[in-house]
Amino acid sequence: MELINILLIALLLLLVRKLAWCLRWLWCYYHGRETPAPISFFPRRTGEAFEGHIRQARDDEED
Repeated sequence: MELINILLIALLLLLVRKLAWCLRWLWCYYHGRETPAPISFFPRRTGEAFEGHIRQARDDEED
């Protein structure tokens, strides 16, 4: 039961982090400032891995 609580707290913190980014994005957008770069749900993850999979799939289709 304690493990489930820890996992739920971690999930809640990740959601709060994403919510804070969304609110900041909206504030910048409505005030005419440059919007912040998108963030992933998990910290220290970029879209580079996903883009690599897309490139690999395109290369496989060409062959």
